[in-house]
Amino acid sequence: MIRLNGVSRRGALKLGAAAGALPLVHIRTAGAAGKVKIGFWDHWVPGGNTIMQKQVDAWAAQAKVQVEADFITGNGNKLSMTGAAEAQAKAGHDALTFYNWDVHNYADALTPIDDVMARLISANGAVSPTCTYLAKGKGHWVAVPTSSGTQTKPPCGRISWFKQHGLDLQAMYPAQPDKTKLADDWTWDTFMKYAEAAQKSGMSFGLGMGGSTNTDATDTHGALFHAFGANLIDAKGDIQLKSDAVHQVLEFAQRLVKFYPDEAVSYDDASNNRALISGKSALIFNPPSAWAVAKRDAPAVAADCWTFPAPKGPNGRFVPTASFFWGGLRLQHQQDRGERTDRIPDAAAAGGGTL
Repeated sequence: MIRLNGVSRRGALKLGAAAGALPLVHIRTAGAAGKVKIGFWDHWVPGGNTIMQKQVDAWAAQAKVQVEADFITGNGNKLSMTGAAEAQAKAGHDALTFYNWDVHNYADALTPIDDVMARLISANGAVSPTCTYLAKGKGHWVAVPTSSGTQTKPPCGRISWFKQHGLDLQAMYPAQPDKTKLADDWTWDTFMKYAEAAQKSGMSFGLGMGGSTNTDATDTHGALFHAFGANLIDAKGDIQLKSDAVHQVLEFAQRLVKFYPDEAVSYDDASNNRALISGKSALIFNPPSAWAVAKRDAPAVAADCWTFPAPKGPNGRFVPTASFFWGGLRLQHQQDRGERTDRIPDAAAAGGGTL
């Protein structure tokens, strides 16, 4: 049985499977049996750090392990760059956060965890098809899907502004979900009508085009493309740029972006949050983090927000998502000791305790 500094990296991944929020934590446990270094995503939501700290503290105390937890911002792609650097250097965190397709990017450098996932699935049920696809490399589970950081990104709109312009968001999507005619009419064409009205009223829709620095923009426009049935590459890997659906969505997008903020091309993932909280935006696509910060910093804005499904297009209605995972990179110090990184026992087998 292989152990890392007194606790297995597989045990660290089990911490990832059980935890559910995010923070900046540096933990020292009395009488530590070993050390483990974990890299988490640094979360936007106020209080999220506190919740994660409690979970990490509880696990560290039970396993008698010294935990060093680093919380790494996603701004400027720092989290992704950390994974790339550590995969190349074969040095760094025992467990690290990856999101979306980053697991595939570094799959060859990640430790297979089929046994860990088999236990989790047995206890909790099947993983969603999206996360199953993203967390596997060459047929093996190489990362644990986690609720920590995983998000949906539906529209969040200002109730009062939409009412002033003829649309009652709460009637369209009531708190107790009911099918409504207003919801049937909530299409991307309707969306563009209100985006134009927002621009004219000085309350733009906070939508960005920030490319690699703006994952929110990528997710929003991915949902737009799906709503039109447009895929740039099909399941076989064939390029579909000349398809009718791609032409249709690009023609639509050319008209829509005229109503984006002037600074949309320089947006990062915090820009739409700030636009909402400052009262300058009538709508953004975002997880609840922007509303949670508004609840703390701008309560009047938070009380005037309503979150509801994305518009529908010719191919249906799609809500953007972002999936987060924890995985363990194969580190050089293991190889130097001749350890088999493809077979690392869990914390219980290594004597480190369980969650």
